[in-house]
Amino acid sequence: MDKKYTNNDVLSYLSELYKETKDTTLADQTEIIKLIKKGSIITNLSVSDLLAGLDFKPKDLTIEALEAFRAELRSIFWLKDFGFIDIQPLQAGKKSSPDFTAKYKNNTCAIEVFCLTQAHGQQKDSSLGVYKNFDPQFEGSKFGRDFISKAADKKKQLESSNAEIKVLLCVINSDSIIRLNTSEEMQSHAKFLYNQLNWENGYYVGILTGAVSNGIPSDTIYPKIS
Repeated sequence: MDKKYTNNDVLSYLSELYKETKDTTLADQTEIIKLIKKGSIITNLSVSDLLAGLDFKPKDLTIEALEAFRAELRSIFWLKDFGFIDIQPLQAGKKSSPDFTAKYKNNTCAIEVFCLTQAHGQQKDSSLGVYKNFDPQFEGSKFGRDFISKAADKKKQLESSNAEIKVLLCVINSDSIIRLNTSEEMQSHAKFLYNQLNWENGYYVGILTGAVSNGIPSDTIYPKIS
């Protein structure tokens, strides 16, 4: 029987991860607990059932594992903001299924989430340990190439569903990409990436940054769902 995780398990995981990585962003652990509680309300699931559906791996003490978990958690709010309802995470570990199902008006929806981090946005100088030569544009950038490469693998999860609307949602954690792109540019990037994928009708590209540019959220979906 799978273990039922609680908020205390998440806090213990974050504490262990901080010890392992010394990542200062983990100093405040209350934010993610608040997200879990809100996500539980939106999905109408208990905290334990929500964590069971998300990509929570308490034995994986890497920042990448945390970002994958947090990306799925934040996706619940993105979906709600764009008008999706009946948002449900599917059981973690199922290789042939999308991350979420949902409803949009009378349409069934499948959502596959992936996270591109700081490392995807910039090349890192191995000697100095810093990122350099950042190109904020997706076209021709390392970020754009990594997106296309990742998307090809993620499409398999979406193809397994007979949903009428299939969304590939990219969560961007790169501070530089977020800072150097306005909300209008993010919309343009979503269109560019959608065209590059050249997938059939019924597929959509979403971008989640959580940022606001000139009072306008940078989160977007392309094409616009009617």
